[in-house]
Amino acid sequence: MSIQTVYVKAKSKKAINELLADGQTIWSKKYDMYGSESIQLHNMPKGTVVKVYEKVACGNPVAKSYGTWTGKKVA
Repeated sequence: MSIQTVYVKAKSKKAINELLADGQTIWSKKYDMYGSESIQLHNMPKGTVVKVYEKVACGNPVAKSYGTWTGKKVA
Protein backbone atom coordinates (compact mmCIF):
# COMPACT_ATOMS: atom_id res chain seq x y z
CA MET A 1 0.00 0.00 0.00
CA SER A 2 1.38 3.41 -0.92
CA ILE A 3 1.70 6.41 1.37
CA GLN A 4 -1.17 8.87 0.96
CA THR A 5 -0.55 12.54 0.28
CA VAL A 6 -3.07 15.26 1.12
CA TYR A 7 -2.99 19.05 0.73
CA VAL A 8 -4.12 21.61 3.30
CA LYS A 9 -4.60 25.27 2.40
CA ALA A 10 -2.95 27.30 5.17
CA LYS A 11 -0.24 29.88 5.81
CA SER A 12 2.06 27.42 7.60
CA LYS A 13 2.34 24.17 9.53
CA LYS A 14 2.28 26.27 12.69
CA ALA A 15 -1.12 27.71 11.70
CA ILE A 16 -2.48 24.20 11.18
CA ASN A 17 -1.13 23.04 14.56
CA GLU A 18 -2.72 26.05 16.30
CA LEU A 19 -6.10 25.28 14.74
CA LEU A 20 -5.81 21.63 15.76
CA ALA A 21 -4.90 22.65 19.32
CA ASP A 22 -8.06 24.81 19.41
CA GLY A 23 -10.17 21.80 18.41
CA GLN A 24 -10.93 23.13 14.91
CA THR A 25 -11.73 20.77 12.04
CA ILE A 26 -9.12 20.92 9.28
CA TRP A 27 -10.13 19.82 5.80
CA SER A 28 -7.57 18.36 3.44
CA LYS A 29 -7.78 17.48 -0.23
CA LYS A 30 -6.56 14.26 -1.74
CA TYR A 31 -5.80 14.48 -5.47
CA ASP A 32 -5.61 11.57 -7.88
CA MET A 33 -6.18 10.98 -11.58
CA TYR A 34 -9.95 10.89 -11.06
CA GLY A 35 -10.19 14.31 -9.36
CA SER A 36 -10.04 15.45 -5.76
CA GLU A 37 -11.71 14.40 -2.53
CA SER A 38 -12.09 16.42 0.68
CA ILE A 39 -11.21 14.54 3.87
CA GLN A 40 -11.01 15.71 7.48
CA LEU A 41 -7.37 15.75 8.49
CA HIS A 42 -7.93 13.97 11.81
CA ASN A 43 -9.37 10.98 9.88
CA MET A 44 -6.12 10.40 7.99
CA PRO A 45 -4.00 7.37 8.92
CA LYS A 46 -0.67 7.95 10.65
CA GLY A 47 2.15 8.34 8.15
CA THR A 48 0.12 10.37 5.65
CA VAL A 49 2.17 13.14 4.03
CA VAL A 50 0.50 16.53 4.60
CA LYS A 51 1.55 19.28 2.17
CA VAL A 52 0.76 22.92 3.01
CA TYR A 53 -0.10 25.30 0.18
CA GLU A 54 -1.42 28.80 -0.43
CA LYS A 55 -1.15 29.08 -4.22
CA VAL A 56 -2.61 27.05 -7.05
CA ALA A 57 -0.94 26.84 -10.48
CA CYS A 58 -2.68 25.26 -13.48
CA GLY A 59 -5.34 23.85 -11.16
CA ASN A 60 -2.82 22.12 -8.88
CA PRO A 61 -1.73 23.19 -5.39
CA VAL A 62 1.88 24.37 -5.06
CA ALA A 63 3.26 22.95 -1.80
CA LYS A 64 5.48 25.23 0.26
CA SER A 65 6.10 22.86 3.16
CA TYR A 66 5.16 19.37 4.20
CA GLY A 67 5.24 16.96 7.10
CA THR A 68 4.05 13.53 8.19
CA TRP A 69 0.73 13.19 10.02
CA THR A 70 1.08 11.61 13.45
CA GLY A 71 -2.27 12.57 14.98
CA LYS A 72 -0.60 13.82 18.19
CA LYS A 73 -1.83 17.42 17.86
CA VAL A 74 -5.54 16.56 17.78
CA ALA A 75 -7.39 17.92 20.80
